[in-house]
Amino acid sequence: MKNKIYFFMVCIGIITSCTKMDNTYKPYLADGERYYPGKPSAIELHSGRNRIEVQFQQSLDPNITKYIIYWNDRADSVIVLPTAGQGIMKTIIPGLKEQSYNFEIVSVDKMGNSSLEVLKSGKAYGTTYESELLTRGVTIGNTLAGLELNFSTPETFNVETEVKYTNALGNISTVKVPSSVGTYTIADNRGKQIELKSAFVPSNGIDMFYSPTAIQTFNAYAGNYQATGVFHHPTNGDRNVNEAKVLARITDEIVQCNLGDLGSSGYLMQLKVNADLTVTITPAGATPDIDQHWGPNYYDPATKSFHLFYSYNISAPRRVEETIKLK
Repeated sequence: MKNKIYFFMVCIGIITSCTKMDNTYKPYLADGERYYPGKPSAIELHSGRNRIEVQFQQSLDPNITKYIIYWNDRADSVIVLPTAGQGIMKTIIPGLKEQSYNFEIVSVDKMGNSSLEVLKSGKAYGTTYESELLTRGVTIGNTLAGLELNFSTPETFNVETEVKYTNALGNISTVKVPSSVGTYTIADNRGKQIELKSAFVPSNGIDMFYSPTAIQTFNAYAGNYQATGVFHHPTNGDRNVNEAKVLARITDEIVQCNLGDLGSSGYLMQLKVNADLTVTITPAGATPDIDQHWGPNYYDPATKSFHLFYSYNISAPRRVEETIKLK
């Protein structure tokens, strides 16, 4: 008797539970079962200049007639029609303010049913972002091979740096140095300044952005040289000059180095290359005076060398003939 009563109680409980379950789902089934088309997948947003490219994988659902991309809380939208083969779709949304955006993408079938939305966030860039970019740093040196540019570590998203310089013909030339390159040599530079701006592409970007242009001046004659020649002493006779010399930058126009082979005694001279390639020599350090009438004193751009004939100590001239050639 007890078993019969227990079985009856269990049946009543099952019926009650089922009734409650029906009541729970009844509001959702009032209009019948809802059908959701296949939704797009593999969503990617590619940032650009006041625009964003939306990329997604089409659904395999053959009934889909269009995809709708919403943004600005669905205040704005664009329709993308499917293509055969259910491949990758790409569409660009232009005219965007420089800010972040939340996109919703749904697919719609021929019965007007919409899929569950797929959400993705992205950002459009513009003049504010561009104004904050930094030009890649560079130090400049002269070598026999040409103007040597030694670049600093590139900033994030830097892809290349554009360099403008004056070539051997006096024209402006442009080279683009990839961010992977640390040292770059310009063989035909003849100017005294370069212009640089670095190009950046944000992560998954479709457009290039540029840092503000930076102008960097330099002394076109500073560098490591080898000096050869003869030192004519009025009483001790001649001796050969053969030593490495560093022509150090004093200004963008003037370099300084040892006079003859007397650098250890503090005898220095400063060299300035004039527009006609003649060289003006000025005493520096312990050097009392310089007489350069022995000349000619000139710079040869073809061999990147100074050809000098000068003297010091007017009362008993010590004459120096030397060629100082860039290494």
